[in-house]
Amino acid sequence: MTLGTSLFQVLNARAFNRLDTKIAGLQEDISRGTEDPRSSADAVRAQRLSVAKEQKDMLDRFEGNLIIAEKRLSLTDDTLGDTIDILQYLRTISVRAADANVTPDERTALVLEVREYREALISQANLRDDTGRPLFGGFMGRGDPFVDTDEGVKYIGDGGKHTLRVSESASVATGVDGNETFMAVPTRSGEIRSMFEIVDDFIFALKNNETLHDNIQTDTSMEMHLTSTQGKSNWSFTLGEGAAAVTINAELVNGQPAPAIAAINKVSSQTGVTAAFSEDGKGMVLSGPSGVNLSALKVDPAKVGELAKVTVDGDIMRMVAPGRTKTGMIDDVTSLSSHIANMRAVVGSQGQSVDRYQALVIDRRVIMDEAISGLQDLDIAEAITKVQSLMTTRSASQSSYVKISQSSLFDYLR
Repeated sequence: MTLGTSLFQVLNARAFNRLDTKIAGLQEDISRGTEDPRSSADAVRAQRLSVAKEQKDMLDRFEGNLIIAEKRLSLTDDTLGDTIDILQYLRTISVRAADANVTPDERTALVLEVREYREALISQANLRDDTGRPLFGGFMGRGDPFVDTDEGVKYIGDGGKHTLRVSESASVATGVDGNETFMAVPTRSGEIRSMFEIVDDFIFALKNNETLHDNIQTDTSMEMHLTSTQGKSNWSFTLGEGAAAVTINAELVNGQPAPAIAAINKVSSQTGVTAAFSEDGKGMVLSGPSGVNLSALKVDPAKVGELAKVTVDGDIMRMVAPGRTKTGMIDDVTSLSSHIANMRAVVGSQGQSVDRYQALVIDRRVIMDEAISGLQDLDIAEAITKVQSLMTTRSASQSSYVKISQSSLFDYLR
């Protein structure tokens, strides 16, 4: 088969262009240090590289979530630690306040100090993370989850718990429930109470120079006036002690004692105690042949401070719910410190989970980086050798082309 001069020139020009393109491509790869990323260069390698990069991007997102979780948990841990410090100060004050030698002026100073600590506790409970969201507000927006009202501190957050995805199948919690942390404190008396209710009761106990009672016993009779309440309220108290104790429950409207009197008289055969209206019609007189033992006075909705005035032999005594006396407050504040410490331990456990997943993500990133490097990093020595080989081939081809193109028919007829 013979080739015309023009076709010969075209074919050689195309061949030289292909060589120049390969040389230029390799030179570009060498300058970049990576293989040609285009799928046209190597479809299988490009596909594997794309998958590896997607995995790396996913690990980057997981790592970002872990950094956010670590920051939020660290701030939560610090906040609960500061809260425990405040509660330790309160316990010290509660021990001091239980001393009968505390002067009225000193008691006033202690009340002012506890009120400052109360404000600090509210501030701690309303702290926010670096995005402006409350640490203990659940999924609520940017408002304060703990609001101080005339009825005490109320929680307006929700029970939502923030979580962040840290692997294809796992998430980590980034905090604790504000309601569980500050509004559901188990006390030694068996009640579940708000931290702020405990502190408010502590302030009430501190303010009063009189002795507060959560149990009153008399060999004769007693007159009891329950604290006034609005609307319906559920009252309960215990008559007697030990195996003979009977709990009285009654729903009162606006504090009128008639339902409580009826409930007491209904079980008088068990308690030996009968009840009647006091002279003013607003209270009740309890009496029994063996006297009266009154304890465990409670009301729902709960009230801070005094729940009843009880008169025995002309002496008026102020009665509070169980554990609300000056000495009883030591136990409640101690229980509060223990509860916050337990919640801090939960946060510490969550932090350990974050650390484990961070280590896992780091290991996986190393594997992905190695895989990506193996797929896209260029063997510089091999590429330079290929360039030199192609340039040699191109030079030889060009020399042959020049010699052939300069030859004429007479050169072949010689």
